Amino acid sequence: MKWILTWVFTSWALVITAQWTTELDVNTQAGTSALSILKTLGASDGSTVVVFWKEVGAPTNLELRMQRLDANGVAQWGVDGMLVSDAISMSTYTVMGTAVLDADDNLYIGVTATDGELGHVFKLDAQGNHLWDPAGVTFATGYGIVILPLSTGEAVVSWLNVPNAFVQKFDASGGTLWPTAQPVISGSSKTAPAELFELSNGDVELMFHTYNFGVSSTLWAQRYAGATGEPVWSAPTQLSNKTTAWNTKYSAGQIGDATYLGYAAATGFRFDSFLQRVDPDGSLPWGINGADFDVNETDYEMNTRIAVGEGVVWSICNYKDPNQTQNGERIQRFDSETGARQLTDNGKELFAIGTERVHASDLHLLNGAPLFLMESGMDNGVSPTELHLVALDAEGDFLWENTTEPLATFSANKSDTQLTPPVSGQVVAVWREAKAGTDAPFAQNFQFPTGPSAVPTGPDRASLQLFPNPTTATATLQVEVQRPQTLRCEVVGVDGRTALAQAIALVPGVNTIQLGVQSLPNGLYFVRALFANDRSNFSIPLVIQH
Repeated sequence: MKWILTWVFTSWALVITAQWTTELDVNTQAGTSALSILKTLGASDGSTVVVFWKEVGAPTNLELRMQRLDANGVAQWGVDGMLVSDAISMSTYTVMGTAVLDADDNLYIGVTATDGELGHVFKLDAQGNHLWDPAGVTFATGYGIVILPLSTGEAVVSWLNVPNAFVQKFDASGGTLWPTAQPVISGSSKTAPAELFELSNGDVELMFHTYNFGVSSTLWAQRYAGATGEPVWSAPTQLSNKTTAWNTKYSAGQIGDATYLGYAAATGFRFDSFLQRVDPDGSLPWGINGADFDVNETDYEMNTRIAVGEGVVWSICNYKDPNQTQNGERIQRFDSETGARQLTDNGKELFAIGTERVHASDLHLLNGAPLFLMESGMDNGVSPTELHLVALDAEGDFLWENTTEPLATFSANKSDTQLTPPVSGQVVAVWREAKAGTDAPFAQNFQFPTGPSAVPTGPDRASLQLFPNPTTATATLQVEVQRPQTLRCEVVGVDGRTALAQAIALVPGVNTIQLGVQSLPNGLYFVRALFANDRSNFSIPLVIQH
């Protein structure tokens, strides 16, 4: 498979304006306190939506709130965000909830009242106005709510009303569209929702759990007619014969009408990671359980996250030793059609077991290459941890020489850690920690350069430009610096081999470097600029076309 990278990364690319800060032990505060962060979402305009529970006095106990930080990190709704509802009957604890944005940045929130089990689903526009009833659409018992905004402006919601899950379709105003809520049936087992997908003809697919006692479950799927809610397949499809948990949120993706689920499941006394594919007719081209992350039968594989790309599905998971006392991280890439493992049969080790470095967010892709938030340190709920950004190339190798970029370094334990997908090259990490005795939500941005050849960055505000690009014989690298320093310039192929290299003594101001590439074959290369006295390393794609 040919990988063409048309983007640029740098190892010092924090572009800070307005409320974003370079003080990584301070960060940007999104509220004065939070019992938990329900969900962090990235909107299409580059803003960040944080949905959280704020602890207040009895009898309300908990308020459901949301905050919006604009692309510059400025809070749009005051120090504690905007109130969604203070009328949900809450005890002093919360259970699983969800939030999702539709294509118009309307926000759907699904929560369960822990005093009375009433399920609530809210819909609000980008300004925070309720589009459904301010009390939300409610269900007599509503656990594990899953929401799927549809391309039509409608939405499908699934929830658990013991003993079965139900599915219902709602119009843009919150009115029901199916004659009755459709019960999710699979034999005599109880059922609970897992994931919803919109298919091309308007039907929906629900992945769900069957369970009987406790939280142990088995994964299944069923397709429902978009117009009526009736089941389409003659019987549900069993996705796995491994033991999963119905109260765990697994990681899903979709390519066309093929749906994918990344999950960790119990195999005997240990956990394995799998990727399952479901075709639109309910068949499993990769068989029961799907594709195994690796052939390792010793270490435990936990907390699987996936991201779908062009012809591939990326997967990461936390590796634990058999005693489950030490942690590390691996990544795997699967062919989306065949399920074949592409990063050897054991995946690629990112962080060895014992380093206590594991992913702390969903997996995202930036122009086809993986990106995720990593937590460093013993995450026992008490010990201090740090958050770092990890960017990889198209082969799963570290993009930066330093391997990671720090985002949150205050000496405290981090919880509810999340990372938004990239919008215009910017990602935002959000988490909860106690900096002044009270847990509060904090955020930090990271801005990747978005131009094809220009890289303005660095602690000295160095800037680089490469032109012409594409080139036939000679490329000019223009480097502007504010102090004398030494630069090593390399032209590197996509295979990682260095084709050209030279060292240059830079003077303050604009420096011009000629790169003679006339002897190199046509193709994609990277011009790497390595500063000897600075942590900044830059990589700019260069296309050679003779």
